[in-house]
Amino acid sequence: MRAQSQRANERKSERAGEKKFSSARRLIRSSLALLSLLPSLSFASFEELPTGARQAGLGNAFTALADDVYSTYYNPAGLAQLHRSEFTAYYAKLYSGLTDGSSIGRNFVAYGHPTAKRGTFGISYLSLSLADLYSESTFGFHYAQAIREKWNLGGSIKFLKKSFGSDIYTENAINSDSGQQLNAPDPLFAKNGSSKSAASFDMGAQYRISKIYGVGLAILNVNSPNMALSPSDTDKVAAVYKAGLARRTKTSSVDAEISAREFTSREYRFNMGGERWLRGGFGIRGGLGFGQRQYQVTSIGFSYRWESLQFDYALIYPLTGIKGTFGTNQLSMTFRFGRKN
Repeated sequence: MRAQSQRANERKSERAGEKKFSSARRLIRSSLALLSLLPSLSFASFEELPTGARQAGLGNAFTALADDVYSTYYNPAGLAQLHRSEFTAYYAKLYSGLTDGSSIGRNFVAYGHPTAKRGTFGISYLSLSLADLYSESTFGFHYAQAIREKWNLGGSIKFLKKSFGSDIYTENAINSDSGQQLNAPDPLFAKNGSSKSAASFDMGAQYRISKIYGVGLAILNVNSPNMALSPSDTDKVAAVYKAGLARRTKTSSVDAEISAREFTSREYRFNMGGERWLRGGFGIRGGLGFGQRQYQVTSIGFSYRWESLQFDYALIYPLTGIKGTFGTNQLSMTFRFGRKN
């Protein structure tokens, strides 16, 4: 998460009263400090992270290539490429091996349903949790339609919620100047609650240049909702603008894309990845990404297809910024069923 900005925003809320209290600060610091150790990503609320082991193995480059149910996350227009219904389940543990023992987990489930004439509908749920200290959840509805054979257009509406946990400090506030226990809940959470919800919107498009080349465009979190607990503070979800070029054959795919997002200033990234399908249902892939603020990552992955099931694994490893981690391991399973459309 955008830790420094978030802590500054929450401190503003704490100063609203005549006295400063340390309990909210302790909880927020303890939950966000772990994430702030990751400068190679520098998290913001609902930061766009690799989601889906296949997509992670491609270096998080999927905007133009998007062709499965994970389009619900990357580019809703890609849902128009589904020929059968798809269901997927995904899990990732971020940055295994950190010496502080932190456990940051992400889960994602999604379903895509193509129809013969009415486009493709999708539904998804994504969650991120840091022990009992902090959590994010996103519930989304998605739709895509193919237009005149070469164009795919899509959109999403997402319902976001972030929550802070409670502990003895939030239930029994402490005056940070005197250290005195006040035997009352912390005023930050007492006035504003410990969670915030908002709606967000995505839109995307794909255009087929030829049988093997295509381009993709996507804007995620178009409206940049404010997720700060206090109405007087600002913690906007960053809008992400992405453009990509893909090359795809029956046995291989390559995707390269650039993206821009707003933090304290505009940040640019470049991601690319490729995959190759082998005999026996096996697939291998690799990718990389680099950008501003020490963002440099590499990834590898593999897949196995068995009839209507596909299993994917990926390892993402940061090249700069973070030490003492074995990387992020990602697993996903996708099941395709129903008639082809």
